[in-house]
This record gives sequence, C-alpha cells and structure tokens, in this order.
Amino acid sequence: MNFIKSISGIALIAVLISSCTTEEQKPVVSNKPAAKKVMQPFRYHKAIEVKPGLTLDVVSWGRGSNSVGGYMVLRSDSTHLNYRSISGELDGRIVDAWDMDLDSDGNPELYIQSKGEGEGSYLSMYIYEYNESGSNQQIRFPELGSTLKKGYKGSDSVYVKDGKLMRQFPLFSTDDSISKATGQIRKLEYTLRSNSLSVKEVEKEEEN
Repeated sequence: MNFIKSISGIALIAVLISSCTTEEQKPVVSNKPAAKKVMQPFRYHKAIEVKPGLTLDVVSWGRGSNSVGGYMVLRSDSTHLNYRSISGELDGRIVDAWDMDLDSDGNPELYIQSKGEGEGSYLSMYIYEYNESGSNQQIRFPELGSTLKKGYKGSDSVYVKDGKLMRQFPLFSTDDSISKATGQIRKLEYTLRSNSLSVKEVEKEEEN
C-alpha cells in the first residue's frame, strides 16, 4: 500500500508541474495596437574604395516620395584621418555610382547616376572630382543640344568602355502626336578636360 501511495503521490506532483508549465507557456495577449512600420530613410548605399585608406560612401535618403530625395558622399581618408562630406538634392533614385579618372590627371572623379520615375526614366548625373587635399569640385553634366535631343524619350544606359564614358538611348519618331520607337539607338561619348565635360555623337545603330 505504501508503494502504491508513493506512486500516486509522484503522479500527482507530475500533473501539477505539467499544469504549471503549461500555464507559464501560454502566450500573453496584448491589447496594444501593433506598431506602424516606418519607412526607412536610407534607400541606397555603396562603398567605393578609391585606393587603400580612401573610401567614398554614397548614400541616398528620403521619406514620403520615391521620385525625389537627397544624396550624400562621405569621404573617409583613414590614412590622413581626414573625414569630409558633401550633399545635394536628388532627382529620381540612384541606380549606380563609381569612380574613374576620365581626364587622366591623377585626381579621381566620382560619378553618381540617378534615374527618374515614370515614362522615359530620364537620366541625371552628379559628378565630383577629388584631389589629394580632400577638397572636391562639382563637374556639370552637359544637357543634350537640340540635335542630340531629337527623338530622345529617356531610357538611358550609361557605361564605361575602354576608359571612356559612354551613353546610349533609343530613338523615337517625332513626326506625329504619338511617338513610336524607330528601332535605332544613339550613342554618345563624353570627354573631360579642365573639369569640363563635352559630348559628341559616336554613331547610330539598329537595336538588336
């Protein structure tokens, strides 16, 4: 009998422990409303190592709109403990950023490419040249003249080929109220001299 009572007592204790554990594991129901998701201010980031010890961090941010915002370039020169930044207003969204020395003067340029929203997706470029002292100079990206702009409806592609800055876009007819793709693309080449960009047409060719 004592053995049976002992077994019964152990079983009862196990049931009580199991009951307590079950109650402790029940989820706590909160009457508080769920927190609203806040749009993150930063949309783009790219770290560009110009050379060992010198990095340019390109970031963009903005709340409430995807078509406008701001950009900032953070220059970190860990070799000389020199940290500076520049900023500006941004049209569209950044699609790429890179550095190159287009004029081969030993001072690299930073190129920031942004793309507009909606039909055409027009191109914007933000360009800065950096020197050894850490100062920078903004370089204006030239607008298309009337001849080069004829048939232009955006949808640009910008790329570097053989150390040259290239741009191309499809051409559209302008003879009637409804523009139609002609099946041709216009290719442009940009040249940098004395921190001034010039542009010329390279060729027209049929789209593949």
